[in-house]
Amino acid sequence: MQIEKLVIATVAKTREKQNILLITTEEYNIEFLVKYKEIWSNCFFFKREQKLEPWAQVVAHGVPISLFLGEKGSKLLKEEIETFNPIRIQGLPR
Repeated sequence: MQIEKLVIATVAKTREKQNILLITTEEYNIEFLVKYKEIWSNCFFFKREQKLEPWAQVVAHGVPISLFLGEKGSKLLKEEIETFNPIRIQGLPR
């Protein structure tokens, strides 16, 4: 495969979790990076790649929290939110 233009515009880390962000130039996208993962994957130590999606934060007032403490509680909260709302949650709520 012959690539003649720059693919990655920026490599950065997130503040909180120190995740690695690969930002492509306009000519390329996440699908291209995933398709050719074997070319760049040995440059980083990571568990999985994930497309950056818009995030939303939700604050729920007056909800008893004892049921939702710990990992089992987070899984239950995710299930409850997804059951009664038209959204899907990436990861577990915290």
